[in-house]
Amino acid sequence: MRPPGPAGLVLTGYLAMAVLAVAAVVAVAVAAGGVTPTLVAVAAGLLVVAVLLAVLTVRSVSRPFASLSRAVHRLADSAVPGWRWTEPDHLEGLATELAAITTRLRDRLDELTEERDRAGQIVDALDDGVLLLDGAGRLLVANPAARTWFGLPDDLRPGLPAQRVLGVSQIAELAETAAETRAPATCIVSVVFPEYRTLALRAFSLADRGPTGRIVVTMTDITQRRRLEVLRRDFVANASHELKTPVAAVRVLAETLLTALPDDPEAAHGFAVRIGREAERLDTLVRDLLDLSRVERGTLDVEPVDLVGLAKEVVGGYADRAEERRIKLRTELQPNVAMRGDRAQLGLLLSNLVDNAVRYTSPKGTVRVRLDGSESRAVLQVTDTGEGIPASELSRIFERFYRVDKARARRTGGTGLGLAIVRHVAESHGGTVTVDSELGRGTTFTVTLPIAGPPSPAV
Repeated sequence: MRPPGPAGLVLTGYLAMAVLAVAAVVAVAVAAGGVTPTLVAVAAGLLVVAVLLAVLTVRSVSRPFASLSRAVHRLADSAVPGWRWTEPDHLEGLATELAAITTRLRDRLDELTEERDRAGQIVDALDDGVLLLDGAGRLLVANPAARTWFGLPDDLRPGLPAQRVLGVSQIAELAETAAETRAPATCIVSVVFPEYRTLALRAFSLADRGPTGRIVVTMTDITQRRRLEVLRRDFVANASHELKTPVAAVRVLAETLLTALPDDPEAAHGFAVRIGREAERLDTLVRDLLDLSRVERGTLDVEPVDLVGLAKEVVGGYADRAEERRIKLRTELQPNVAMRGDRAQLGLLLSNLVDNAVRYTSPKGTVRVRLDGSESRAVLQVTDTGEGIPASELSRIFERFYRVDKARARRTGGTGLGLAIVRHVAESHGGTVTVDSELGRGTTFTVTLPIAGPPSPAV
């Protein structure tokens, strides 16, 4: 490589000084009248010294310049792939090259910063929880969902032991398993603070450069899914039990009827009546199960519904039964109240409320159906003067198969599904159902429905 610009200038300067020195010696010799060996030796010595100084200076400048140039070249190759190296041979050119590389590095750093911020925003916006642990089980990062689930502050200092911070030892153990096996590991844990949650965890090692051992743990809240699984299991168990009871009763009564029929016609008649009663109970249970299934499917046949006419039709269907039980069945219906909804399901809602009221009201009691409307909503109330519901039971009466008084419900033919149907119909229409009750005085169910009808399904 040629000497860099400054070294070339220094070399030229030293050579010029040597030439001037020799010229000065020659001038002195001419002035003295002749060239002596001493003057020649002095001139030669000055020339040699000048050349040596020039060579040493060039080496002292050229070697650092070459090292600096190689270092800049390596930097360009590693940090700026595809960089076209111009091989500068002087400091000004090298400075220009460094300035250009610095600009490219700054742009690249800005891109990386933007990508990091974007990735952070995506992780923060996830509904799932995300944790980052190091190889020693220390918590480095927790996104907002994870911080909420474990009750962690926003300014949590990174680097604290995950087991102590999270309060769940299985997470650190799962991360350790994933690090040792270098394969994803999964498990399910329960968190009790700040509220009970069931979380599905998946841990895997990051493909980092070098043996950093960092582990990512993703968490999905499956609390609601688990609750639904429990409800399904309970529903199957309860339905099987409820169906088993009348079926077993019908079988026993039928066998007894066959035995008593030849010898005791009167007893046989009683058994036949009881068989009919159990069959009716079984039929009611099956119909309620089918109604609940249709309602929970969420399919609505929306049309304009005259609530006044619907209420009169439903209440009229219970007139004979109320009269038979000596119960006064009254209506207070505001005229011209209508809404958009599924007429069959709304009729099912009102029918179950009236049926419950008549079923659990003592003789000489009163059942009152009231309908009020405004521009935005319709309010339907069914009030009875029955025994009432204990306050401790009110939160559970809308559960499937739940009965306040199981013995009385079976005696009167209740299935425990009517209020579950009422709640599902009200909610599917965008409405609500509430209950007020006082022991010994009666119960009032209030259903509030939007006049505009059920909300549009999410796309």
